[in-house]
Amino acid sequence: MKSGRGFHGEGHKPLTLFLEKPMSEQVQTETSALAPTLAIAPASPTTLERANPFAVNIGNLLTKGNPEQAIGDAMEALVAQRIDWENNELASANDALYALLQHCYSLNNAMSGTGVASKALKRGLANYIESQKLIFTDATPLITKIVKCVFGVDRRRVNAYASALKVAIAEKKQVMELPKFFKERGGIEEVRRTNVKKPKTLKEKAALGRTVLEGDVLATVKSDTLTANFSTQSLEEGVILLATREDDGSFAVRKMLQSQSVVNSALATFASVGAEQEKARLLQEEQDAVEAQRAAARAALKAA
Repeated sequence: MKSGRGFHGEGHKPLTLFLEKPMSEQVQTETSALAPTLAIAPASPTTLERANPFAVNIGNLLTKGNPEQAIGDAMEALVAQRIDWENNELASANDALYALLQHCYSLNNAMSGTGVASKALKRGLANYIESQKLIFTDATPLITKIVKCVFGVDRRRVNAYASALKVAIAEKKQVMELPKFFKERGGIEEVRRTNVKKPKTLKEKAALGRTVLEGDVLATVKSDTLTANFSTQSLEEGVILLATREDDGSFAVRKMLQSQSVVNSALATFASVGAEQEKARLLQEEQDAVEAQRAAARAALKAA
């Protein structure tokens, strides 16, 4: 390119724009400078249709004569869009999600029994988990395994969905009523929150540990001295006997404690024993509920 020539080549004057000029004058300057090689095309209908709604709304907001009224109108329009989104796109997405979780819930129920079919299904799930190279511990609940197989390895999402389904399992919800259950309870997140385990109090731990008082008797001790030290004014469920092991292998009882707080603290140390028994009881109840559902389904099919 030679010095003193415009970028359009020989025969055209250099293009000069003055940004401080009004926009109309700038456009006129550009048009005259580029003629006849450049023409400004009018905006097509397609371009107007693709205008950013956010930009249009902000533009309308800033150009209206009454800003106080304009912001109110803008907020009302946003509220209307939000309601439409909740009733359509969001509701449709939630319905699809609830249907997927309903299938997961149904699979869990089918595998929770002790029959031949349930065991075969669990073996099939184990084979699938191995083929997908997914890793679980022995303590991972069945419903969590199913959810992770379906929804992938996003831990937060898997935990949220599995926690919500655990609530449904604990409340013995029927498969067909699961979507309604989620909707009435405010959605997955609200249901999930009810499954958050709070730390047990000492009293609750003692209640779980109290099951050891019904367990096997290790030894019996009887003496006039112990009877004399026993207070009939403090009839607790248990007493604490402090003993030491002697050289001959016997145990010498040194002190008797009948304090409720001390007894509760001792029982709380055995809370895990009671928790295991409670877990086994709930598992049995869950399996009984599944069997009852199956029996009801079979009866309904026969009646049909």
